[in-house]
Amino acid sequence: MKALSPTEYAEEVWGGSVTDKTIRNWINKGIPLKGVDRVETTPTGRYVLFMKEEVKSNIDALFEQMKRKVA
Repeated sequence: MKALSPTEYAEEVWGGSVTDKTIRNWINKGIPLKGVDRVETTPTGRYVLFMKEEVKSNIDALFEQMKRKVA
């Protein structure tokens, strides 16, 4: 299990194509996040996203899909 901040999650999973503010908005609206098992709030009001370590980023998935189409 890996703990990430919204900023780290946006960079690792979405390759920076969305911002940490977008991730926080999705959390507030109850939108499920790819690969996230649970979201906790710290006593200071910050979010911590817990996810399995083997989840690939969207960039990696798109790259693999493109490789399959070329071959």
